[in-house]
Formats: sequence, structure tokens, C-alpha cells
Amino acid sequence: MKFNTALSFLALSFCLVASASTKRISATILLMEMFVAIHALASLCQGILSIDLGIDQMLFPDLVGIEKQEAYPGRMSPITSVLFLVMGASMFSAALFQKLRIYCQYAFHFVTVISSICIIGYFFSVPSLYKFSFLTPIAIHTAISFCILSMSASMLYPEIGFTRIFTVKETGNIIAKRLFLQLFALIIIVTYLRLQFFEHSNFSMDSGSIMGLKPSLALTSIGFILICFGFIYKAANVINTSERKQKMAEQHFRSVIESAPNAFIISNFEGDITLINQQAEKLFGYTKEELVGKSIDILVPKTSRSHHPVNRGDYHEAPRARYFGAGRDLHAVKKDGSEFPVEIGLNPLYTNTGKVILASVIDITERKRNETIIKDQLQELQIRNKELEQFNYIASHDLQEPIRTVSNFIQVIEEDYGQELNDELKSYLNTINDATGRMSLLVKSLLDFARLGKDRELTYIDCNDILKNVIADLNRLIKESDAEITYGVMPQIYAYKVELRLVFQNLINNAIKFRKKNIPCEVKIHCHEEKDYYEFWVTDNGIGINPRYFDRIFQIFKSLHKEDEYEGHGIGLAHCYKVVGLHKGKIWVESELGTGSTFKFTISKFIQNG
Repeated sequence: MKFNTALSFLALSFCLVASASTKRISATILLMEMFVAIHALASLCQGILSIDLGIDQMLFPDLVGIEKQEAYPGRMSPITSVLFLVMGASMFSAALFQKLRIYCQYAFHFVTVISSICIIGYFFSVPSLYKFSFLTPIAIHTAISFCILSMSASMLYPEIGFTRIFTVKETGNIIAKRLFLQLFALIIIVTYLRLQFFEHSNFSMDSGSIMGLKPSLALTSIGFILICFGFIYKAANVINTSERKQKMAEQHFRSVIESAPNAFIISNFEGDITLINQQAEKLFGYTKEELVGKSIDILVPKTSRSHHPVNRGDYHEAPRARYFGAGRDLHAVKKDGSEFPVEIGLNPLYTNTGKVILASVIDITERKRNETIIKDQLQELQIRNKELEQFNYIASHDLQEPIRTVSNFIQVIEEDYGQELNDELKSYLNTINDATGRMSLLVKSLLDFARLGKDRELTYIDCNDILKNVIADLNRLIKESDAEITYGVMPQIYAYKVELRLVFQNLINNAIKFRKKNIPCEVKIHCHEEKDYYEFWVTDNGIGINPRYFDRIFQIFKSLHKEDEYEGHGIGLAHCYKVVGLHKGKIWVESELGTGSTFKFTISKFIQNG
């Protein structure tokens, strides 16, 4: 080996070892790599331009070359110069520029391929493969050194380029590495045996069979190796891509399971736990290490544990999405032995290792406690309703009876002693009679309010018909007050017919009652549909309402005016408020004194009968 060649190998080898050891950029290493590249370029220029720069004998005289009377003693071959130029420049660029590393890696692969072709040329005695039409061939030991150096340099960046096939532990790479090494050895062996067969056969030398055969066999070997490598590389990438997608899907699935608010347990068809999430650890009190690999029966209460394998076997025979625990008592057991009620959802999953069962476990202890509370409250509410019904009975009979008695006695006194009563006593009796009348009316109103909606029935009604009937019933009042009632197209909805009719009747009646005396009364009704409800508007041009009384007007027996000003007892709007509540809606008013009022209420589209 020429001195300059050996020195360049030593320099690059030192740079390679230092770079692998320090993992940092060193000015000394960069200078050595640049020196090798510049020296190789200068040597190559000498051969191309047929000049002598004096660098071949500068450091060490090539006595052997001088003795053999070589044209340029000590000069490395052109192929060697090219490979040193590529290696030195690539190592220098890869160290400084991270974005160029992929290109430098392929440059290393280029050196590996060229040196391998030269080695195969020596192996098959085909000079054209290690001379490449240059005058000076590359030596066999130089080719081997370049092959080792370039492959070692590519190992600095094992995850890029073709090197990743031999370094990255993915399924496709493992298969490709084994196939390539085996095919490479097989091709070399088969080719060598064919060559030996032809050399020791009776083929005539004159036919040129051996001389023509060696290049053919060498080129065939190189072609087969490159083609096999290409196909294997492509197949490895396909396998790796598929494997990466599968791993990403598994990782995504595990992330979803881990971040889920419910406890999830995955078990195989033998009943062994293979995966649990953090919620399962919190719920059962076990760690993942304590549960994974154990039988799922460990989470089943002892009273049900003997039947669980049979039930699990029945489910495995026909696996499908199923839900357990709703409507019956289903329990699980914690690490400390305490049992708690659960609901469980089972879903079969199909993986590359076979079928598994995904169990979603929900602790319903709090729900059971709330159900018990609701059940007790419902019973208490039923008792209160019965008490209210008894109160209604008392109000309708016992309270009305004294009122009727007082009214009857007043009538008797007036009939029997009317001639003897003075005007003052008659006035007192009239006041008592009016008070008992109002008392009777208030009791009746209270009973009507309590009964409102008791026997309601949800039906599909046409609001246009409801308004026609209400206007017909109020026809006398409308004519006497010279009022005008107008409405647009009303919807057809599910509602409580009698109760909804009462809402329209009370709102229209109030609009007429609280009209201005000097202008005709106008009442406009319209409706618009929203996503979840219908909104109705009843607008008048009456006296209006002070905004500070908006909440008060919907309370029972709350009136804003004196009895001698406007007739009524303050129960109509309270009826409206209660009826709208039965329809899962709300009612409110928008008004100012002297500008009229707009009563708005909503009717839900999702009412259930009851």
C-alpha cells in the first residue's frame, strides 16, 4: 500500500473512532478530514492533468515504485483518490451540517458499493471491475479497507440510509438483514462453484468460454446482489410501515384506554388479565403488576366465583357487545375484600394475537345511594300529596260550609228582621255578605289552582283551533271593549289541551281588562319555532306594567291594582305560570308603564305524559 494511501486511512480511521467516542465536533478532526479530501483531490488532479505537484514523495519516498520504474512512484490510484475524496468530504460535511447527513450517508454507501465491486473483480479475476478503465488499478487490500471504512462511517448515523436495515430493530429490518446476508453468501458460493466447474471441465480454452465466463459471472453476481438488496429493502420498508402503523394504533388504543374516565380491563379468552388502566387500579386497589397475568376471577365475589367460569365460557361461545348490571345487583370485590355494586360492559376485540375481551367497569355505589334517597323522597312526596288531597277535601267541604252558614244566616236576618233593621245594620250585613262571597271565591280559586293539571292528557293539538275557541268564548267581552284580536299561523304541537287553552284565555282576558280607556284595544299573538321549543308572544297596547313588579305578577293572589279599579283576584297569571311549567317551559313579561305589554312563554318539544 502506498504511504499516502496508508496515511489517509489512518487519518480517517482516527477521525472515525474519535467522532464515535466524543460525539462532538472537534476542530482537529475536521482539519484531518479536510486534509484527506484536499490531498485526494490534488492527487486526482495530477492524474487528470498529467502534472506532478510533488506530493507523492513529499513525506516518504516510494523506493519500491522507484525501483520498478513506475511513472509516478508513491501516487495513489485514481479510484483510490476518488473514494478518499468522497469519504473525507462526506465525513467533514456530516459533522458540520446535520441536514446534509442523509446525502453523506448515501455517499458512504457509494464507497461501499464501489469497493465491493472491486473486491468481486479480484475474486473473479475480472480486472475491468477494479480498474474502471483507469491506468492504475485499486489494490485488493485498499478495496477491502475502503469497504470496512465506509461501512463503519455509515454506522455513525445508523438510523438513516440503507444502514437502518441492519441496525434498527424492526420486523421488516430483521427479516431483510437475514435474507440479504443469506442471499449474498448463496450468490457468491453458487457463482464460485460455477466458475470452478467451468475451469475444470473439458471446455476448450480457444472457445473463450472461461475468459468470457468470468466477467459474466462477476457481473451476474453484482447484479443479483444489487437487485436482491433493492427488493429486500423495499419489502422491509413495507413491513416496517405496516408495523409502525400497527404500533401507533396500539399506542393510540392504550392512550385512549388509559385516559378513559371508566375502569377498563382487558383479558384473553382464558380469563387472564392482560391490561388495566389507572382507573381500574384506583377502583380495585391493585397495581398493574398485581393484576396483569392473574385470572379475572380475582375481582369476582366469592359467592359468585364458582359460577363465573361457566358464564365466561358461555359468553366466549358467542361474544358480542353486552351490558350487565342494569336492573339487578351485580357486585365486584376490591383488594381489601370489600364488595361494591357495579355495571359492566363487555366488548370483544380482535387483535393480531387473537381475540380479547374489553370490560368497562363502573362503580354505581353513589348511584345506588342516590336511588335509595330518591325512593325515600318519592314515598315522602306521595305522603305529602295525600295530605294535600285531604287538605283540598277539607277546603272544598269544611271551609265552604261555615261560609255558606254565615251567608244563609245573613239572608235569614234580612228576610225575618228586614223591617226592624236600621241603615247602619243593613250596611254591616252587606259588608259581611260581600266578605263571605270573596272568601268563597278565594277558596274556590285555591282549589282550582291545586287541581290544575291533575288529570292532564298530552295530545297533538292545533293552536289555531285553540285560539278560535278562546276568542269565541270571549266574544261578548271583546265586543263590549271594542277589542281587536289578531294572530298569525300557529303550529301544531304536543301539549295539554285544556291547560294551554287556559293560558291563552287568561292572557287575552288580561290584555282586554288592562286596556287604555281612550284608544281601541289591540291584541296580537304570534309564534316562532326554535330547535327545542316553541315561543309564543301575546302583545297588547294597554296600560303596561312597572318593571319592578315583573316577578310579583306571577304569584298567586298578587294583584297590582285595587279591587274597585280592576276586577280579579290575582290568580290568572299564577295559573299561566303553573301551566307553562307543566310544559317544561318558562313565561315572562316585557313591558313599560303606558306602552303596553308583551307576555312570552315557551312550550318544550320534549314533553312526556304524566
